[in-house]
Amino acid sequence: MGDDAGFRPEFAVLGSLEIRCGGALIPVNGALQRRVLVTLLLDAGRVVPVSRLVTAGWDELPPDSAEHQVRKTVAKLRSRLPHGPEVIVTDGPGYRAVVGVEHLDLLRHQQLMRQARRSLAAGEVERAVAELRAALALWRGPVLSGAGGRLIDAASTALEEQRISAAEQLYDLRIEAGEAAEITGELRGLVDGHPLRETLRTRLMLALYHSGQQAAALDEFARVRKHLAEELGIDPSAQLTGLHDRILRQDPSLARPARPATRVRRPATEAPHTLPFDVPDFSGRRAELARIGEVARHALPGAPTVVALDGMGGCGKTALAVRAAHQLAEWYSDGSLFIDLRGFTAGQDALSPFHAQGDLLAAASIPSEELPTVSSGRAARWQSYMRSRRMVLILDNAASSEQVRALIPASSDSLVLITSRPRLTGLDGVEWLSVGALPEQDSDQLLRATLGAERVDREPDAASDLVRLCGSLPLAVRIASARLANRPHWTVQRLVERLRDHSRRLDELTSEGRGVAGTLLLSYQSMPREQQSAFRLLGHHPGRYLDVQEAAALLDTDALQAEDALEELVDARLLEAREPGVYALHDLVRSFVQRIVQASREPGDEPAVLRLLDHYLGMTKHACDVVFPGRRRIRDDGEHQVEGTFDHKDKALHWLDQHRGSLLAAVDAAHEGGLLWHAARLPRELGFHSSIRGYDFSANLALEKGVGASRQLGDRSLTRLNLMNLAMGKWRLGQLREAIGLLEEAVVLSQQMADEYSEAECQARLGQAYSSMGELEHALRLSQEVSRRAKELGFTRLDGSSLSMLGLILARLGRFEEARRSAERAVAIFDSIEEIQLSVTALSYLSRAFEGLGRHEEALARADAALERCQQIGMPATLPLVLARRADVLVRLGALEEAAESADHALSKAASSTDNINRTTVHLSAGLVRYAQGHLDTAMAQQRLAHEIACRMELRYDEACALWHLARTAEAQGELRMARQHRSAADSLFSLMNVPESAR
Repeated sequence: MGDDAGFRPEFAVLGSLEIRCGGALIPVNGALQRRVLVTLLLDAGRVVPVSRLVTAGWDELPPDSAEHQVRKTVAKLRSRLPHGPEVIVTDGPGYRAVVGVEHLDLLRHQQLMRQARRSLAAGEVERAVAELRAALALWRGPVLSGAGGRLIDAASTALEEQRISAAEQLYDLRIEAGEAAEITGELRGLVDGHPLRETLRTRLMLALYHSGQQAAALDEFARVRKHLAEELGIDPSAQLTGLHDRILRQDPSLARPARPATRVRRPATEAPHTLPFDVPDFSGRRAELARIGEVARHALPGAPTVVALDGMGGCGKTALAVRAAHQLAEWYSDGSLFIDLRGFTAGQDALSPFHAQGDLLAAASIPSEELPTVSSGRAARWQSYMRSRRMVLILDNAASSEQVRALIPASSDSLVLITSRPRLTGLDGVEWLSVGALPEQDSDQLLRATLGAERVDREPDAASDLVRLCGSLPLAVRIASARLANRPHWTVQRLVERLRDHSRRLDELTSEGRGVAGTLLLSYQSMPREQQSAFRLLGHHPGRYLDVQEAAALLDTDALQAEDALEELVDARLLEAREPGVYALHDLVRSFVQRIVQASREPGDEPAVLRLLDHYLGMTKHACDVVFPGRRRIRDDGEHQVEGTFDHKDKALHWLDQHRGSLLAAVDAAHEGGLLWHAARLPRELGFHSSIRGYDFSANLALEKGVGASRQLGDRSLTRLNLMNLAMGKWRLGQLREAIGLLEEAVVLSQQMADEYSEAECQARLGQAYSSMGELEHALRLSQEVSRRAKELGFTRLDGSSLSMLGLILARLGRFEEARRSAERAVAIFDSIEEIQLSVTALSYLSRAFEGLGRHEEALARADAALERCQQIGMPATLPLVLARRADVLVRLGALEEAAESADHALSKAASSTDNINRTTVHLSAGLVRYAQGHLDTAMAQQRLAHEIACRMELRYDEACALWHLARTAEAQGELRMARQHRSAADSLFSLMNVPESAR
């Protein structure tokens, strides 16, 4: 990177790492680069040994090449940073960062803290308060946002402790200065983040008491006492208890000192102050407030500082601007002005610049007879008034750049805060700040503040649901709280249930003439007709997230024009931009646009939906063809083709992962809209994707709709296809009888159509189901016949899967050498067509065959290969099975510690998987490991779980294995009678399945 006109880089480490040079952001790639650079900056000016940088980079597990990698990383950083060799210098055993105070926020923070201490020592309280504020405003969160590893996190924790101590000192000074009421909101937010810190709670209680809220102060003591008891089992400290007692009896010693006479320097004439009331229950927005404060601190003298806040209606822009203005008001000694420009106000026209200037001058006590009646004269009078003044000015609810341009002071040290729904890109020299929905924690805090903590704590789950259904939109949360406050007999759950009715949600979020629907309607009505039409068509999208290609399909245009339309809706704040090319509709905006769609059905609606469904079908077919190579094409594969979109499995799988929710919703929409062909055809692709990602409950619902739609169409081929895929979804969930019934019906349909390919596919899956049920001889015959027919038909993928299944069945029957040959052929076939998913199970079956042959090292190698491929493609349903297989082989090799780790990992993954068919195998593996370790009670518990699941699902082979292991464990515990009973039952089952003793 070049010198950039001599600028040296400026670093920010308090929060996420940021590097700027000459106004440009310099990216740092890779976790190691960030950790090394931040470690050097945390000790700026001091030598950091290479060994310490190694610890920072890898914690306690560095590779052998760690020191070499650190030196390469330093070289990369030097080449990337302007003046890099001067910023990072080699010094003795390590490196040293050479940066000035003005180039590193941490050094500036530490300098301000030292200055504050000196000011306090000199009795300059006002200066100390300003310095503490400036120091604290530099804090943006944990260093590297808490992702810096053990060493950096330890340094970050120490800095956080210093920050809290400084904040406590600042609050002490502000309470003494009579500002208790102004800091309670900030203090409460800090207390919520550190609920066990009693010194913070002390300040909050004092602030509440001094602001006339004695009951609230006492309530804080009750809250911390309960929290300490529940979390630590201790009582509050003597200091906190003593403060509670003094507040309770209104001890005169708590009387607030008189406000210092020199705290605020007023001009000779009274300054105007027209800011609205700063709501005491304001919640969240710490990052936004910090950013506004930072911009204000770095203002250039003689020029206004303009911050423009944009966001959808109801997101709390005005409240944020008002809170920021109140916090910064004392920096602006000439007063404050507020004006509602009525850009989005129901029933009112937006204020013109001429009238807005008149209202602002009137608010500043300029007599009406002094206001010029022509535009140029009034603009000059306004600029003359603001010249050389230092004020806070809020221009609220702006509609356009033109409306506010003439209101911005030309020469002034003022802070101008503009709020608008669209981003006012026509303004120059503006700091833009987009305001979105509140984070979940802040939304919960807002609900507590508006509804009351007691009512929220009474129904915590319902309260979380309420915030979610409000989309974390402050306006919606406030309206919901107001409705509940006005109906004390309602539970929170009652309102939640009403809000769950999607068609009524917007009606429920209306109170006393204000509501989310009305707010959104103003934004919609302000758009040009073409933009309204595009927005309405996008309302047919079935999910929350949409990409440019989906929008192009709905709008019947190309991707570039669709992106332009989407960006215009982002500017109107009716759409949120996510990652490049991906956009999101806020949940309440979705409700709003769907209401518009339902209220105004137009001729273009159905073609738009059909175009979107065709797009989905083409993309899913192409993606699944890439992810599942060699799968059979069906008759419509020549239609709706999408070429060249996915050149790699990862891209195709990523697209399927991203669009899963929309695809599931699209099947519902097609089914409900009577678009039967799409409802019948799309579920096939969802079934394939689910076989990797394991979301069978929802995929099966789609497949059931697919079966119904194909039956209504009278299409036997699609019916057969959906029956077979639904059967496999049922099989993965352990619903074997249902799966077999569906497969037998699919076989009949295949025979009626004389479709040999389809019949062979269905017979293969029947063999798989019968194997699970322990009908091994039947399963063997079916799989052998399928293998023969697949070769005759040239159906390579089916040949591989039938050989893989033969490997499992033959291993269960103790025919390990035949099992090895079949599984090896299956792996070879899958490798030849680059089919990863099916090769994972084939490798697992091959590992089992090698184990049966006593070739344990080879068994482990195949299990490791299966694990590597499973993790490569991401198969949450299969991963527990592969980990269990690996644990079994490790037990054979005597590596019990590693076996236990693998088995525990399998149990953990199985707990979060919906794939029930493999749960018995996982529990049996865990039991085997615990038995080998001598933990017989734990082994017995795992084996009983396996037996219970196997009996419930009618997995006869797994049931027999569980009984055999239970017998062995009972025998080891001396429970000989129980051991005989279990062994007898196991032998009976194994005999029925023709499993020889050598294979048990």
